[in-house]
Amino acid sequence: MNSRQDKSLLLKTARAVVEALWHRKEGTPLRPRWPSRVAVVNTGGWRACIGNLGEGQPTLQIWLDHFSGHDARKFNFCFFWDDIARMRRLAARASADLPVHRRITEKDMERDGHYFLSKRLSREEFGAAFLEEYWGKWSFFGIYDLTTGPSGTQLNAKLCTRAADFFESVARTLPETTSREVQHEVYPQFENRKVVTSHLQRERSLYLANERKRRDEFKCQVCHVQFEKVYGTLGVGFAEAHHRIPLHRLNGRTKTRIEDLATVCANCHRMLHKMEGKRDDVERLRVVVKRHKKK
Repeated sequence: MNSRQDKSLLLKTARAVVEALWHRKEGTPLRPRWPSRVAVVNTGGWRACIGNLGEGQPTLQIWLDHFSGHDARKFNFCFFWDDIARMRRLAARASADLPVHRRITEKDMERDGHYFLSKRLSREEFGAAFLEEYWGKWSFFGIYDLTTGPSGTQLNAKLCTRAADFFESVARTLPETTSREVQHEVYPQFENRKVVTSHLQRERSLYLANERKRRDEFKCQVCHVQFEKVYGTLGVGFAEAHHRIPLHRLNGRTKTRIEDLATVCANCHRMLHKMEGKRDDVERLRVVVKRHKKK
């Protein structure tokens, strides 16, 4: 895409993310703001400010630039704060679901017309959390996205959802956040209410759960059903995330990794919750399903 198309895509994406956050901000300090324009940055692209976490708190920003070191501009969804110490505390709060993969400083970049990373991001690093600190003054906490717009200025819905997931997940780790009504998963009646409550209290972030589903293309890892293929547009983007080790069995503030989750359909999810709660339950149930399909 050319610069004009990239600039237009950034603004459209920023507005789509703001619209998503308006529906998610209840009970959080999120203050989404409709962007009317984008600003030129010294990293070979532009940024859009889409709100903040309150007065004197970090701003929410979306960048589309060459900083990642790749030829095509890449998106960066991040919080910006001119207070490095407080940003470190924010990142620490989010570390259970978004542990800092790498810290970047001015020593890690070069300049040739614009700033860019001396060592470009690897494919595996996209989607991981980065803490960036520059000249002892400015700090960013965010994720880079590998996605390049499919064509022209066409929006990428998955990219917009990933951005909204990130901003909401971090905001919900803050102490001023109130409990939310969790309706994205339905838990079976045989689970003890106290256990379910514990599960929901621990699952404060949807970022990793939704990222797991996206990587699995919303296909059940047990029976391989994809709701979109069965229900058409009604099933687009629908699936559930199963914790391989039940959350109520984990002690303390355990960090969840994307490898700890599995994408499943509603039926298989309920069967998994009837099992022993072992890490290989997904694979064991897959064998059961496969065996009975042959009969």
